[in-house]
Amino acid sequence: MAENNQDEIDLGHLFGKITDLFKSFIRLLFLVITFFVKYIIVIVVLIIVGVVVGYYMDKNETEVYNNELIVIPNFESTQYFYDKVNTLSIKIKNQDTVFTKKIFGPNYRDLKRIEAEPIVDIYRLASGSRERVDLFKALTEKQGIQDYLKDPQVFQYFKYQHLTLKIRGKAHSQEIVDAAINYLNDNSHYEQYKEVGSKNTQVRIESSEQMLSQIDSLLKTAAEMQKGKQNFPTVAVNDNSQLNDLLKTKTDLTYGLLQLNKQLIDEQQIVKVAAANYNVSDDSGIHISRKVKYPILLILIFSGFFLVMNLYRRMKDIAETHEKTNS
Repeated sequence: MAENNQDEIDLGHLFGKITDLFKSFIRLLFLVITFFVKYIIVIVVLIIVGVVVGYYMDKNETEVYNNELIVIPNFESTQYFYDKVNTLSIKIKNQDTVFTKKIFGPNYRDLKRIEAEPIVDIYRLASGSRERVDLFKALTEKQGIQDYLKDPQVFQYFKYQHLTLKIRGKAHSQEIVDAAINYLNDNSHYEQYKEVGSKNTQVRIESSEQMLSQIDSLLKTAAEMQKGKQNFPTVAVNDNSQLNDLLKTKTDLTYGLLQLNKQLIDEQQIVKVAAANYNVSDDSGIHISRKVKYPILLILIFSGFFLVMNLYRRMKDIAETHEKTNS
C-alpha cells in the first residue's frame, strides 16, 4: 500500500513538472509574440532592407561552378597525382597568391577549390592479375572492403580518377582547367617515363601486327591447300589442332593489339584527361537565397540585442539584491 502511495506521489510530481514546463513555454511564446508586435514597424523595415540587400547581392554575385574531369595517371604516377592536387589545394586554402598566380595567371582568384578521388572499379581491381586477386581477398578479410577501398594506398590500382575544380563564373573555366592539367603534367621524371613507355608500347604494337600478318598468311595457305589449289610441303599446319591453335593465337593477339592501341592513346600525357564536363551547377547541400538569409539575420541581430539587454538588467537586479541582503 505504501509503495502504491509512493508511486502516485512520484507520478503526480512528474505531471506537475510537465505542467510547469508547458506553462514556461507558453509564457516564453507570449513574450516573443509581444516583442514582435511591439516592434512590428522595425521588424517590417528590417525585412524590407534585408530583401533589398539580399536581392542586390544575389544579382551581382558570380556563381561557383563545378568542373568535373575524369583523368588517367599513367606510368605509376597516381601517388604523384594526389600529392600535386593536395599541394595545390593547400596553396588555394592558404591564399598563396604568388604560387597560384604563377600557375593560373590573372584568373587565379577564380579557382576556389580542387579535389580528387578515385573512381572505384572493384572488378577491374580484382581481375588485374592472379596475385592481385589473392592480395585483394587477404586484405579485405582483415579490414573489410569499405575500409580497404578508402585506403589511399589502394588508389593506385584504380585506372580512372575523378578531379573536381570549383571555379567562379564561366568565362575562364577552360583556361583554368588547362592550366591545372599542365601543372599536373609538369614533371621531368615522369616525362622520361612517358617517352620510354610510349616507344615500348609502339614496338609491341608493331610486333603484334607482324605476328598477325604471319598468322593470316599461314591460315590463307592452309585454306588453299585444303581446297587442293596448291601443294605447300613447307607449311607447318598439318592438322586441325594446329589450325585451332593458330586461330586462338590470332584471337588473343587481336585483343592484345586492341588493348595496346588504347594504352598508346592513354599514354599521350602523364595525367591524361579522359573526359571533361565544364560549368556544372553545384546542387550539393542546401542553398538559401540571400533575399531570405539577410532578413532573418537582421531580425536575429535585432532580437539578440534586446535579449542581451534584458539579461544584463536581470543580472544587475540580482547583484543589487544580493548587496542589499549582505549590507
